[in-house]
Parts: sequence; structure tokens; C-alpha cells
Amino acid sequence: MFSISKQCLQLLNQGLVEQTRNRSGPILHPYTMKRFLHAQKIHIGLMLAMISFGLWHAPSVYAQTALTVEGKVNDAATGESIPGANIVVKGTQVGTVTNADGSFRIEVAEATSTLVFTFVGYTPQEIVVNGRTRIDVTLQQDATQIDEVVVTALGIEREKQSLGYATQEVAGSQLIEARDGNFTNLLSGKVAGLDVRSNAGVGSSTRVILRGESSLDFNKNQPLFVIDGIQINNDINNTSGADFGNGAAEINPADIESVNVLKGPAASALYGSRAGNGVIMITTKRGKLGQGIGIQVNTGATFEDVLRLPRFQNAFGGGNSGQFEGSNFGYQGDLTAMPNGVQDGFDESWGPRLNYGPKRAQFDSPTTNGFRGGDVNLPNRGDIIPTPWVSQPNNVKDFFQTGHTVFNNVAVTGGDEKSTFRLSYTNNKQQGIVPNNDLTRNTLALNASMQVSKRLKADVRLNYVKSESSNRPDQGYGRNTPMYFMLWMTRQVNMNSLRNYWQPGLEGIQQFQYNYGENHNNPFFYQYQNTSTQDKDRVFGNVALTYNFTDNLSLMIRTATDWSIDHRTFREAWSTVDNPLGSYRVNDIYTREMNTDFLLRYDLKKEGRFGASISFGGNRRDDDSRYLDVKAPRLTVPGIYNLTNNAAALDRNEYNSKRRVNSLYAFAQFDYDNKIFLDVSARNDWSSTLPTGNNSYFYPSVSASALINEFFDAPEMINQIKVRAGWADVGRDTDPYSLNTVYGSGVTWGNTPSLGESGALLNPQLKPESVNTHELGINVVLFKGRIDLDVTRYDTRSKNQILPLTLAGSSGYDSRKINAGEIQNKGIEIMLKTTPVMLDNGFRWDLAFNFARNRNKVIELAPGIPAYVQTAPGEEATIEARVGERMGAIYGPGFERVADDGPMKGEIIINSTGVPIKTTNPIYLGNFNPDWTANINNTFSWKGISLRTLFDMRQGGIFVSRFYNKGMGAGILAASAIERAARAPGTEYDPAVPYYHEGAAQMPDGTYQQNRISTDNTASEGIYGTSARAYYKQYYDHNSEAQVFDASFVKLREVALGYTIPQRWLGKLPFREVRIQAVGRNLKLWTPSSNKDFDPEGTMATTGGGLAPGFENMSLPSTKSYGFNLSFKL
Repeated sequence: MFSISKQCLQLLNQGLVEQTRNRSGPILHPYTMKRFLHAQKIHIGLMLAMISFGLWHAPSVYAQTALTVEGKVNDAATGESIPGANIVVKGTQVGTVTNADGSFRIEVAEATSTLVFTFVGYTPQEIVVNGRTRIDVTLQQDATQIDEVVVTALGIEREKQSLGYATQEVAGSQLIEARDGNFTNLLSGKVAGLDVRSNAGVGSSTRVILRGESSLDFNKNQPLFVIDGIQINNDINNTSGADFGNGAAEINPADIESVNVLKGPAASALYGSRAGNGVIMITTKRGKLGQGIGIQVNTGATFEDVLRLPRFQNAFGGGNSGQFEGSNFGYQGDLTAMPNGVQDGFDESWGPRLNYGPKRAQFDSPTTNGFRGGDVNLPNRGDIIPTPWVSQPNNVKDFFQTGHTVFNNVAVTGGDEKSTFRLSYTNNKQQGIVPNNDLTRNTLALNASMQVSKRLKADVRLNYVKSESSNRPDQGYGRNTPMYFMLWMTRQVNMNSLRNYWQPGLEGIQQFQYNYGENHNNPFFYQYQNTSTQDKDRVFGNVALTYNFTDNLSLMIRTATDWSIDHRTFREAWSTVDNPLGSYRVNDIYTREMNTDFLLRYDLKKEGRFGASISFGGNRRDDDSRYLDVKAPRLTVPGIYNLTNNAAALDRNEYNSKRRVNSLYAFAQFDYDNKIFLDVSARNDWSSTLPTGNNSYFYPSVSASALINEFFDAPEMINQIKVRAGWADVGRDTDPYSLNTVYGSGVTWGNTPSLGESGALLNPQLKPESVNTHELGINVVLFKGRIDLDVTRYDTRSKNQILPLTLAGSSGYDSRKINAGEIQNKGIEIMLKTTPVMLDNGFRWDLAFNFARNRNKVIELAPGIPAYVQTAPGEEATIEARVGERMGAIYGPGFERVADDGPMKGEIIINSTGVPIKTTNPIYLGNFNPDWTANINNTFSWKGISLRTLFDMRQGGIFVSRFYNKGMGAGILAASAIERAARAPGTEYDPAVPYYHEGAAQMPDGTYQQNRISTDNTASEGIYGTSARAYYKQYYDHNSEAQVFDASFVKLREVALGYTIPQRWLGKLPFREVRIQAVGRNLKLWTPSSNKDFDPEGTMATTGGGLAPGFENMSLPSTKSYGFNLSFKL
């Protein structure tokens, strides 16, 4: 066996000599080694396995040695073992290599011998034995030993130093520590220029923006996701206010090896029209040649709690004008002997002072017949026995629960000399902070490859995802969302009194509520009885064949698919507000995307100092989607959810859509002496969604880079100075059926269906969009990789944007699609990786810093369009694009202010009724985009112990809060009680002492005087006053300026403390590489003093096809999580 291993070593050395025979310099130059290993990758795994096996099992030829040393070699940063590391007794030929779990055993002749530990990509380490029989070693990565290889467009691996555009990589190990149910959330704070925002709630949608808003339509700005060459459908397709997430959320982090973000069109142009916003390239884990069979297990659990809630007042309860006395609580049904109460059907907190005064009849007060005051449908309810009128400081918090996520992953890997595979199963179960919101996701993933013959290789990647939810979270303003109820729940309501949500004897028929007058649902009734379920099957994968005609010429043929069947049901129980007979709805969504492509590649043999690679390829993409929606609007029998249990004609809607894009592309890569690199590419698409004369669009790209330090005798401290430049022009098409009139389902009259024309006036003259960008960058590596600085400057222009233009109702149409605008995005990105501390004892501190600043500007709109306006559901404010202004500007109603010069200039004008005057036309409120973003990622490691912390920062930007608007008007928020609480009990609602706003009182003669005179915080003296309720409601309601908040924040995004248990501690147990971690995510949030009520990240309004940024619209509270991970190998 030893002789076989020796022969393998001789073959390896012979190959190196052959590879370097015509090169100058040392045989084992790092670049030469890398190129050789790449060329021989099919055989190296087998050789190393044979070497390892031979040296491990060979009978010792040094039986006379004095000492046997055992140990293990680990990565200093991650604590993971390093198989194949070399250990040699210094000054001798005695050596060995570590086995699959990093363990080694070697015999030394003397107790004072020195062992030398080496591995490609790591700094060598020498350790004196000093008589020890056990030595564990941690090796530090050395960036100067091997050129970094990254995955680029079409899955092609390239040396990073050769790229002429910006990319940034995230290791898969960072995505499985502080877990999140949505993969895209795990990218937050890890990539410069990548903005990830997510709605709260299990499996909710995310909005991912790279390098700013490139389209006037905020639903068209997300990058393309590609996993192992499979283009992923990441559309948002929500129904009935429920948030069903988007496609990228279903990517399993446990299967990811790395994520490489291609930031600009120069990097992503080969993916065509979908890549104008960049590409997020995901490479999954795979088996290794010669590895044998291995099993890896990852398990963990996290617990989620509310991170931040608005601040509520606890001084005043429900009612109006200081009055409340319960009786029928606003119920107006056919009841006897149940008179109206006093303001007990009012759903705002303008009632009597809490924790003060007499007991009162309330909805959860007992009755003389043993029922509750709110059991108003019972004729024998009895008389209400008054109970204490007290505050419930935690009534909103009490609705939410501690959520949890349980994660289990098992992966089996294997490889021999011709094939590899990795088969993975993952079960992820989530229970959200909202009762009865859950999501179970099971994922089966296969990544296999086989060298079928000497020249033919086959690759198969297959993923199956099963997603099931008994209730998806509802978002937005409406009676079906939790935060809507919290908005109108008065401050004396005990949340726990609502948990028994049926009235006795009327289970399944009539819900129990604290207030029937304002038509609100009991939140527990709604969560458990009115559900939005999901049962989704998704398959995405590809099959690829690669044939090497020669060592330089290859052809790859690949077909990939991403299809899903999403079955959703929506239940409304009897007694649901606005639909007392309930309803049942079924929604089926089918999507399929097929991509078939080929790639012919020719690598020119390097002649002298010149090298090149030329490729030609093509792609056909077919999209097919089908939508079916059927609803029984009223149920005949309560509790039976079936379309046949319908008391009225069924509502039905059906929609089918298809698209085809054909593409051809070519690209070439040139290098001179491994110092200067040039890439050129060209692609042409033909889209079925554009008119025949304009359906072809061509886009080229060119990029170059140069290693400046190779042209002069650089000081030893300089390892690399690379400059780069890139330019690209990318086209984009539009949605299907935007050219000619189409018809859809209309109203059914009796049994006669009808067809209706689309509300959009279509445009057969559309032209393709164009995204033109150029970027410059520099990368400096110093002190053997301990400082790695990368700076990029980019400028992007998006032209001929295809947008729906709103039309006047008199036209008979809602909108018309036109080519309408141009946007410019300019920005800078800074990425710094450094190792400030690296000690001989193995302690290491690694720091990564990202900074990004983007400025966009609306350059042009179509003639006759002063602004392109986009709305969010129920919001007075709008997002408006105006020429010369930044994209993302929010306009809305605000305060009229004194314009005249003088001491009161800029003051809010107060009219004679004591309330502020609002503007007739919308005013500029701010921009939802940040001024800049930054993040700091620290990793401390020492002998298997590691601590990682990630801080994420965003400075600038605004959001408009609808909850704050309505909450102030309803008198529930802390700020709505300041002036009231400052007054003496019993005088808070005295009409003789009104409330006076600060501002400029507009006098009859047109002059202004200071309106408020009092300075005791009671707002009790002035010129024009109003009631307590009007004081707040007229100030905030339908006034966007009063709802504006600063969106800046600093967040402790992730914390992970881990320890790899030494193998010697495990003894004879079958486990190896056992690692435990304590993890946390979003543990702390810091915001400006002007915003102590909301998490700015969750401020997006949910729409049917996307997320509207800059609007908090009854958003669920964000969460913090904490838990543990355990991983081991068998």
C-alpha cells in the first residue's frame, strides 16, 4: 500500500513538472499549482484518497521511533476539520496527511522533533513536539497562497482577480447560524449595496433591492435569483390580504455552499432581460470525488418574541367625552330588556380615567345568570355586575405569543473516482408570534454528477419543496388583520377575556366580542376560524450534459425547470363582520418556467503570455402560469367549508398567461501574462411580449481588469493592486398581453356568464427598456491578506421604461402602458476585510465592513406627464416620480404654514375651530430610500471557539405610519394622553376648558398670533381651542405630514457563539466534528428619539403583486430570536 501511495506522489510531481515545463519560476508557484489542480480535478480526489489511505494504513517503516503523536487539524476561523492537510517531521521525509475528519497520527524519532503542518490556502505552522503525544492544530487561512475562485454568470468559475466588475460572496456557513424562515433575510447586512426588507410574519414576503431603484415601478426592481444555473421565480402573488411570501424564500440555506452577488449588468448581462437589477448566484453543496460515504446532521431551535410595539397610554379607557357605561356594547339586534349603554359601542379611548372612580359594567364582567356582559345574543344573559375600571398595559402584548422554529437537516454525501452525490432532507417547522400562524416546509435536494465516459459528464440537480400552512398571516388595514383590531381595542380591554371567542350555546354561529357597535372581529375568532391555508408543491432543478471534444473544446446542453402548484383556501365563519353568513374560497395557482440552453466553449492554448477563452450559447425560456379562483360568497350551513355549501351563485375567475423568450449570446475572455484581463459579451433576445417590429433587443458588455502591482517591484506589504472597469447595456421586455386587447371573465347574470375587456388600454408600439451602466473599481490587498479593500463607483441609467399610465375615467380605461421615463442611479460601495489581531496561540479577530451610498434621479418622463404616481392601499400619501427629483419621493397632505416673513414664518396655521389647516395639494414629505447603509461583521476565533456579531445600519429615509395616524385619533397611543393626563381628574373633557394647539392662529384680519398661551403642558389656554378628541384626531387623521417617521436604525442583526468539541473528548462515540452554537437574530434595535414606536424595516404596505416601500400599514411587529444549533458528522 505504501508503494502505491509513493507511485501516486511520483505521478503528481510528474504532472506538475509537465504543466510547468515551459514556464519560468519555481515549479510549485501558487498560480501554477492552482492551474494544475483545476486541470486535473477529476483525478486529484482519487490520488489524495489513495495517498491518505496508504499512509494511514501502511505498516510503519519507522518502527524504532521513540514517540507516536496523534491530533487533529482544524480551520482557525470556522473550527471545521481540514482533511488532506500535510504533516511532515522537519528535516526528514517522514510525513502523513489528515483523514476525512482532520485526524492524523505520526511517529517521530525524537521527543524534540518539529512538525510542519501545511495545506493549500493556509499559512504553514511549525510546532515542537516537546514530548507530547497529542497535538491539535488550527491553521489560519492565507489569502496570498491561492487565487480566490468565484461562481459567475452561467455558473462559470472564474478567478476573482480576473473579473472586471464587482461581486461579493457570502459563505454558506453564515446562513445557517442565526436562522430565519426566509433565506433572503439572511443576506441582510452581508453585502454592500444590497437592501433587504421584510414584512413580519411567518413566511412573509421580502423586498430585495441591489444598487437602488432602477425602475419607476417599485415592483420591478428585484434582482434575479439563480441556484445552480436554475433561474428562480421570485414573484410575489398574494391573495385576499394574506401574505404568501415569494419564491426565493423557499431556498434552503442548509444546502447552500456559497452566494455570489453579481452587482451590475456588466456582471449579469449573460442572463438577459431579467438581470438588469443584478443576479444573486447560489451554489449548493455537493459531494467530493474519492470522499466515500459521509453523513452530516444539523439541528436547532429558535424562539421568537416581539421586538418592538408602539407605546400605548394607560390613563384613559374606552368611550367618548369621558363617558362609558356598558349594556349592549353597541349591539343592535332583536333583543329584549337590553337597553343601549353609554358610549359602550364606541371603539376609541376617549372615555373615563382608568384606575380611578367607580366600577363599571364591561364586556367581560360577570352577569347574574353566570354569563359575560358581552354575551349579548343570549336572551337570558342577565344583569351585568360591574367590575373595576382598570388599565391593561399589556393587552396588545398578551395577544402575541412566543413563536418557535425547529430545524432538522440530514445530508448524505458520497464520491468515488467517477461520481459524486449529495442527498439532503430538511424539515423546518415555524409557529409565529401570531396565534395559529404556522408554516411547515420539507425540502428534498439532490446534487449529483457522474463522469459517464472519458469525455462525457452528467450533472443532475433536483429540489422538491413542500410548503404547508394552516393559516398565513394577514397584513394591511382591514377587519381581517391583527393590528387593525389592536388599533380599535380600547385600553381597559383584557385580551385574555377574548380567548373564549364563542357565545355560550352559539358555538360555530355567533362570535363573542368586546364591542359590536363598530363591527370588529374578535382577534382569536378570526385567527382560528377565518384562515388562509396553503398547500404548495414546488420542483426546481436541471439536467446538464457536458461533452469534451478535446481538452480545449466542450459543449454543455442543459434544461432546467421551476414549477409549482399552489393550493390556497380561505374560510370565513358565520358571524364574521361584513359577511355574517361566512364564505369559502379556493385559489389554485400553477406556474412553470422552462429554460433550455447550450454553451459551446473553446479555451485557446496559451501561447507565450496570451490566453483566451471563447464561448457561444443560446437559451429558450418558456413561462406558463394559470390562475383559478372560485368563491362561495355565503354558506348555507355554518362550519361546512365546501363549494357545494353555497347559498348564492359561485364567483369565478380564471386567468392564463404564457411568454417565450429566445436568446443567443457569445462571450470571450482574454488575459495577458495573468496581469491584464478583458471580457466582452453580447446577447440578443427575442420576446413574445413585445411587438413584432420591436421584439428584438441586443445588449453588449465589456469589462477589464489589471494587476497594477505586477508591473513594478511592489513592496512586500503589497500583495495586490487591481483596477477594473466595466460597461454594459441590458434590455427588458414587458408583461404578457400588453399589446392587444384581451378579454376576461365578467359578471355572471343568472346562469349566463359574460366576458369583459381589460381595463388597460394596450399599446402595440411598445419598445424594450434599456439599462445602461458603467462602473470603476479598485481592489487593494495588503500584509498577506490581512487588509483587503475594495471600492466601486457605478453609474446606471434605465431608459424607455414601460409603465402603466393612469387615464381619466371618461376614456373608458383605467390605464395605458407606455414607454415613459429614464432614471439614473449613481453610487459608491466600499468593502473592507481585515484581520486586526492574529496571535500565535490561535486567537484571531476578523472584521468585515460594508458601506454603500446610492443616489438616484428621475431624468425624464414622457411628454405631458408631470409625475408618475404610485399608491399604496388606503394611503393618502403617494410615491411620485418627478423630473429632477430622487426616485422614492413621498408626497401627501400636510399642514398649511405661515409663508409671510416674520416671527411666525413656518408655523402651522390654526383656524377658528381650533384645528390645523391642511394643504389643498400634496407636499413633499421625504424619500423612502436611505442616505447610506453600512454593516460591521466581527468574528473572534480561538481553538474551536468562535463568536460572530453582525451590526446593520441604515441612515436616512422616511416612512409614513397609518397605525400612528389612526392610533392617535383613537386615543390609544402614549402621545395622545400627554395633555389629558396633565389635567386634574374629572376635568379632562370639560368643554369649558378646550385644548389649544401650538401654531399660528389666523385672525379675522389676516394676521397671525401665537395660538397656545399655556406653558403647563395642559394646552388649556389660547385663542382657538377644540375638544380633546378633535385636538388629536384633526391633527393626525388624513394628514400624512403628521405621520412621518425617520427610517434610520442600527440593529444587532446576528450573534453566534459556537464551540467545536475536541475529538478526544468524544472518545469512542461515532460522532465527529461536533459543534454547538448559541445564536440570536435581531436582538437589539436602536432608532432616533423621534421613532420609538416602530421597526423601520417592516414599513412596507402589502399589495397583490408586491410590497410598497415607505408605508407602515398595520404591519405586524418584527421579532427577535434566540436559540441553539447542533451539528455533527458520522
